[in-house]
Amino acid sequence: MGEGFSAIILAGGRSQRMGSPKALTLYRGKPLIQYPLDLAAIVTTVTFISANGHDLDHLGFRVIPDIHPVKAPLAGIHAGLTASPYLWNLVLSCDMPGVSLDLIRRLWPLLNDEFQIVVPAHHGFVEPLCGFYHQSLLPLIEANLKSGKYSPLDLIREAPTRFLTFEADEEHTTLELFRNINTREDLE
Repeated sequence: MGEGFSAIILAGGRSQRMGSPKALTLYRGKPLIQYPLDLAAIVTTVTFISANGHDLDHLGFRVIPDIHPVKAPLAGIHAGLTASPYLWNLVLSCDMPGVSLDLIRRLWPLLNDEFQIVVPAHHGFVEPLCGFYHQSLLPLIEANLKSGKYSPLDLIREAPTRFLTFEADEEHTTLELFRNINTREDLE
């Protein structure tokens, strides 16, 4: 599974609700960003961190700044896809430490030429910051960024997307998998 895609770790958020750089905030003994970095190390040999500034340079990965001066995850996805040597790219947010190897193994077989995005969905929610994005999305992403459509959900509505849907009996699994840490209270 290690060949064929890059990992893009999104860590460029402003961390306003956290009050300090979220990516470096400790969660269960290690920085939040270490969770997706450790996962990426298992599945690929090419990992980028999408962030602006130099806070994460010490981690030993190439840090890719946004090309478009828009404070949005879509700008980070764009920068990562632009830098990547691969067509398919695993996008992971630094604030979702529960994303598992099993999830990546369930998403990977769904990649094919019919789709440009493969993401999980559960309980009526889509997880746009945990899935695979194809480099052929770059023109659409650039058009969206230029027209003020900054949400990855807009992109998912416009591009051919395949969803990995979780069953109702997997509710506990999805709560842990997609738990998002934005505030100090979320760390508890």
